[in-house]
Amino acid sequence: MNKINVVFCGYRDWANDIFEEVEKHKQINVKKTIRTFKEYKEFEDNPIADVDLILFIGWSWIIPDYLTEGYLCLGIHPSDLPQYRGGSPLQNQIINGVLNSKVSLITLSSKLDAGEIWLKEDLSLLGDSMEDVFDNITQRSIALLNSFFNGYPNIKPIKQDISKASYFKRRKPEESKLKLDDFNKMTLKELYNFIRCLTDPYPNAFIEDNEGNRLVFKNVNYIPAK
Repeated sequence: MNKINVVFCGYRDWANDIFEEVEKHKQINVKKTIRTFKEYKEFEDNPIADVDLILFIGWSWIIPDYLTEGYLCLGIHPSDLPQYRGGSPLQNQIINGVLNSKVSLITLSSKLDAGEIWLKEDLSLLGDSMEDVFDNITQRSIALLNSFFNGYPNIKPIKQDISKASYFKRRKPEESKLKLDDFNKMTLKELYNFIRCLTDPYPNAFIEDNEGNRLVFKNVNYIPAK
């Protein structure tokens, strides 16, 4: 079987950790790894021939139609699609109490997170910080992509069931604010989930007084009663 010619696109550290492991797969040939927006724009202007697919991980910039229509473009979305389409999927799931989710490998298109699903892998959203969660995403994404390349091109994608879809907007920095009343309305577990999903690199949870002074939560632990 001929090797699969792949271009990797990802600028985040955890995305590059995934690439470093997946590029060892015996079935793929990495034509190029794009790690900066400048490199990406150069690739847009001078596409590489003989590419079977482009894999985007942790990508924030809009991908033009001529790329998604000219190549098989795949991406990993950290939710059990079609649930939690859109922005801030990790934060929105954790705040809503979701602890067991999926990483979904999908076809990228002009419609956000609406492409066909190729494979899914279980994903735990447990951890005191987003660093813990990203470690989980890294390991599960490596397993997901290895499974995909093991089965490609015999794996066939399936359309998403629109009737089960949910969509959330990207969270804004001001939404990280906790009001004093929240400490009375929310359970300790809800406060824990809110704070932990907003640890670095995201806008941290905070409370603010009338003068604009802020108390910022950088770390959090939840210790259940014995």
